[in-house]
Parts: sequence; structure tokens; C-alpha cells
Amino acid sequence: MSHFGACILSLALALGSAGCSSTGLFSGHDGLDPEDVPAALTEAEAALARDDAQTAVEILGPASRSIGLTPQLRDTVQLQLERAAQRRIQQLSGPDSDPDELADMVDLELPRQIAVQAGLAAARRYVELDEPMDAYDLLKRLDDKFPLHHERVASGNLMADVGLAMSNDTPTFFGWFDTLGESQEVLEYVILKTPWAKRCDEAYMALSVSYEKDQDYRLAIERAEGLVLNHPGSPLATPAQARVPQLRLRMLASIEYDRQELVVARQELQEWLVRHGGNELEHTVRVELGDCLRRLCESDLLISRFYDTVENPFGARRHAQRAIEEARDAGDEKRARKAQAWLDSLPPAVNPLTGTETLP
Repeated sequence: MSHFGACILSLALALGSAGCSSTGLFSGHDGLDPEDVPAALTEAEAALARDDAQTAVEILGPASRSIGLTPQLRDTVQLQLERAAQRRIQQLSGPDSDPDELADMVDLELPRQIAVQAGLAAARRYVELDEPMDAYDLLKRLDDKFPLHHERVASGNLMADVGLAMSNDTPTFFGWFDTLGESQEVLEYVILKTPWAKRCDEAYMALSVSYEKDQDYRLAIERAEGLVLNHPGSPLATPAQARVPQLRLRMLASIEYDRQELVVARQELQEWLVRHGGNELEHTVRVELGDCLRRLCESDLLISRFYDTVENPFGARRHAQRAIEEARDAGDEKRARKAQAWLDSLPPAVNPLTGTETLP
């Protein structure tokens, strides 16, 4: 063994026996000289025999980066490194372990599958310790460092679980969170970067509910629409489809300036009833449709009065007639009578060329 290699191995063993973190010596070190690798394997085996997996990983990390090894020797180093790393991960995954040490393994120059395994174990441990944002940050780091890694599905599922638990905003899970929109950040990442997550549809719905609480109705509508578009087979798709026009109605502050949104909401509500008649939400949707029709009635009456003011009897009568029809469709006879009385008070619409009355 070269003098340099002997010094490296001795120092690694000293650090390991002192309980030093595995991020210290070899986190960015170059590979060992090929002639030093057999001795490194011997020292690593000895470390594993005394259950010192940390030291074994510190020795085998540089050995795995050696240039010029025979295929057989490289395979031996790789197998030993995986064995040592898995034991180290197991040691650091116990009920009293510190996830920071596991997380540090992500930044070592370890093979991808080992680093990812350590990172996922650390993220799960953060969740157990009620540190969801640390779990989220680490899972993102895995994605950045190892795009398309082999645990992307498990990582996405865990991230969705974290975001949804945070969005509940209860003291029974993760304490009181979401004061700065943390759950929105996590769930937005889920729907954009891990759309395969098992609970991605729930992430869309939770975001819609969260944005509604913030009175950001446009985003609430977009996330409900995203659920319907991207997860049409989800049991949440039908409620989300009903939610879209409901949110439009919540968003409207003025019947005078938002008529087009009312028209869109009416069409969406009517289409929902055609597709999902008999669903448990039917009564709620019909109530929303009635509200929408009454607002359209009031809107048409406002427009009718405007046309009457500018002496446009055709426009005034046309909108008054629509107001009557909308009130009747809503089952609101009181409003229908009010609109009819207004229509009856209007002058006839006369064709200026023929002098005859023009409908309506």
C-alpha cells in the first residue's frame, strides 16, 4: 500500500471510532489509487465485522471512485459498499436516530441507488419527527441531484402524504402548520413534478380548497379543473366538476359586471346535472343553479332598465323577457312576477320603418 493510502485508511478508522459524521473526510475526495483498494477492502471488512458501518462507508466511498480497477475488483468494491451503506442506513433508521446523518449520505459520492435509499429513509424519519418541511426539502434535493431516480414513485407518494397532512391544519398531525402556505408549496410541487403520486387527485382538491380560503378563486377554479382534466377516473372528479361553477359564483361580487361568468356557471351547472343526475350532490348543484338563475334575472333587469333609460325599447323588453324566463327556471315566482310587471310597464318596441310593433 502507498504511504498516502495508508494514511487515508488510518485516518478514516480513527474518525470512525470517534463517531465522526460520514460527511467529513470523503464527501468530496478523489478515488484511491488502484493499488490501495485491496487493503481498503480488508479494512472495510474489519469495520463491518465490528459493526462500524460508518467507517466502512467512508473507506469504500473513495475506493469505488478509483480509476483503472479490474471489472472483478470494481464489482467487489461495489458490493461491499452497498452492503456497508445498507447497514449504515439501517442503523440510522431506528426510533432514536438523527435523520440529519442519513440526509448527509445524499451528498456523499455514493452510487445513486444508495444515496436515494438513504435520502428516502431520512425523509420518512423527518416525517416521524414532525418535521415535514425538512422531508419535503430533502425529497426535492433527491429529485434535483438524481433526476428520474428509481424511487421517484415512493418519493412522490411520500411528498403527497406530507402536503395533505399539512393542509389539514390540525394540531393532531404535524402541529399547527401552513401559516406561510407551506402545504400549498408542497402540493403544487406534487401536481407539477410528481403527477403519478397515488394521492395527486387529493392534492388538486386540497389546493382548490386552500386557495378558496385565501379568496384566490381563479387559482381555486384552475386546480379543480386540473383535477377533472388529469384525473377523470378519480372519485373526486365529479365533486370537483360541481365545485368549478360554485367557485365562480363565490367569486362574483357584482351582477352588473360579471354576467359572462354567470352565463358560464349556469352552463357548467346544467351540464353537470345532465351527466351526473342522481348523484348525492344533485340537490346542492340545483340550489347553486337556482342562485345563478336568480342573479341572471337581476342582471337582465338592470340591463333592461339601462336600455329603457337610453330609450331603446327593443333592448329593454328583450332583457325583461329573459329575466322572466330565468326567474321561472329558478322556480322563483316572486321574481318572475316582478320582472313581468316591469315588462308590462315598458312602451312597445316599434319598427321605425313600418310603424308596427316589433317583438319582443
